Amino acid sequence: MPKVTMVLTDRDVANTAKIRESTDARSNAHAVSIALSLTGFIVDALRNGDELMFRLPNGEFRQVYMTELANVARAEASASRE
Repeated sequence: MPKVTMVLTDRDVANTAKIRESTDARSNAHAVSIALSLTGFIVDALRNGDELMFRLPNGEFRQVYMTELANVARAEASASRE
């Protein structure tokens, strides 16, 4: 299994702690693994043409646009037009 060493920003550390607390991850490495799995799941859904939505407490839906994943959606839209 490959091992990765990286320097984390303060934001990365805070996000890792948030993921660790909300998912009961065993370690920071486990929290990062969960984040990678969730991102992979979202990327696969976007590649299939799905949209990311949140259901609000009042039952309405709000589309979520993640700028970090904009290229995935754009690439899939271009491929479907060809």
